[in-house]
Amino acid sequence: FSGITSDQTFTLTLGSYYTDGNSISDTYKDSIYQRVNIDVTVEASVFSQTNDNVLADIASAITNAMGEALTTAVDYDGDSDDDEYILNNIDIVNADVVTEADGVSRLTLRSASSGYSYRMDFTDSSDELLTALDINSSSVSSGEAGGYITYVGSSLTDSELNSKFAVNGLTFYRDSNNVTDALTGVTLDLFNTFATPQSVTVSADVDRVKKEVQDFLDAFNGSIDYLRENAEMNPNTKERGALADDGLYRQMTSNLRSKLNTIVSNTSSSIYDRLFDLGIESDTTGHYSIVDSSKFEMALDSNTKNVSDIFNATDGIATVVKTYVNAFVKVGGSIDSSKSSLQDSIMQLNSRITYWDEVLAKREIQLRDEFTRIQTMMSQLSQQQSFLNNFK
Repeated sequence: FSGITSDQTFTLTLGSYYTDGNSISDTYKDSIYQRVNIDVTVEASVFSQTNDNVLADIASAITNAMGEALTTAVDYDGDSDDDEYILNNIDIVNADVVTEADGVSRLTLRSASSGYSYRMDFTDSSDELLTALDINSSSVSSGEAGGYITYVGSSLTDSELNSKFAVNGLTFYRDSNNVTDALTGVTLDLFNTFATPQSVTVSADVDRVKKEVQDFLDAFNGSIDYLRENAEMNPNTKERGALADDGLYRQMTSNLRSKLNTIVSNTSSSIYDRLFDLGIESDTTGHYSIVDSSKFEMALDSNTKNVSDIFNATDGIATVVKTYVNAFVKVGGSIDSSKSSLQDSIMQLNSRITYWDEVLAKREIQLRDEFTRIQTMMSQLSQQQSFLNNFK
């Protein structure tokens, strides 16, 4: 590297996704793919060192450029908010120096994410630093020669950076071996290659589904217990909860319980349209649980939508409970209104207290003045009486 006497700037071109803030839907934002150029500058003074130190400083320059890209805010989507960054953690390149022996080192570059979308492209510096390093070689790394470890290719279809698989005759190419969008509701983890087609059987994870349903019911039961303690009168102690005088909260218990007794109309099966059909019932304390596991498992084995629809349909149990509760907890909702109303009442009471404190203070002064005058008058009368007694 001794022949390089000036600063060297080369460019790494990397793949990156950003979220479009101008998407029509607030729930499903568009993810936009782009190629981003990152300039890396290595100062001239670096190249007068030993090769090991030169490689270490080049790796450091790349790391610094990645760090700057992670913290520099930009406005990719043109929504007037600098709410994106040049790169995200999954986009960056990790640079390391591997020392094979004393005086023998390699500079390695590895993308943080797999796949053709996250490939590295290079634009060399003026003195062809990358060429000298064999970093941008179009050949596979071998022996002392640099190059790529995995064939990059020129597209999704020929790049070995991607996973390639076929499902029911359709060929898929993905950046990762973890595939979530080939089959609806199914995640495929590809651990090996196969010479012959493999059969995949998809079945419901009964225990997991039961746990998720019971977790929902437990959370519901806990909410009912809290409301009974704080918004009702204890039948044993006759003590009233802190919220018992507010009709809004007194009604919540019965309103919430009525949601769980709802008949769901937007289900895919008319046989399964209420919790009872899934073996879910309440006990004498009003707590809900799966009391008939065989009934629940039968519904799930028949069709997973038998369970999911009852909870997640547009008028499903979880949906209506969430809508009802959200009216309370959202900004500007019932709880905020109650807090505001209570605060107003407190301010009014404080104002009344202040007013009556002032009235009583004035009355106290008035009474003290009157008492003083009476005392003075009594003293004068006493003196007059003593004077008159002298004439007897």
